[in-house]
Amino acid sequence: MAETVIAYSDNVVTPITNGISLPIPNNGGGVQIASLSVFIDPANPKSFNHRVELRALIGVRLVGAGNIRLLVRIWRAGTEIYYNLVTNVFDNNITLEELFIETAPLGVQNYQLIIENQTPATTAFVSGPLVFTATVTGK
Repeated sequence: MAETVIAYSDNVVTPITNGISLPIPNNGGGVQIASLSVFIDPANPKSFNHRVELRALIGVRLVGAGNIRLLVRIWRAGTEIYYNLVTNVFDNNITLEELFIETAPLGVQNYQLIIENQTPATTAFVSGPLVFTATVTGK
């Protein structure tokens, strides 16, 4: 049986490189860089067998040379549901692509995209592109 898109949401903070300059803290905890919500309708029979696909595209600019570690997190309703530690980052400009698929409770679901610099005495910025999307499919 084919899957059907039953909900979609996106947050395009900037579609281009150097569209923003948001400092990434390295003091623990990180910073929320995007958020979005999707409604998984309990009245839709396809919602009972659904998947939520979350995608993030994050352009990062590093200042100075050296190895840096970045932690990308996704939270749903105040609970961390995904994290990825990106290590051995040496380039001054990189683009991170994150993908996570889950089954979420029915109703409105709020997602937060968070990034943290885990390397003391280094400087990094979210520079763009910065895009966060959620696609809910059901059978």
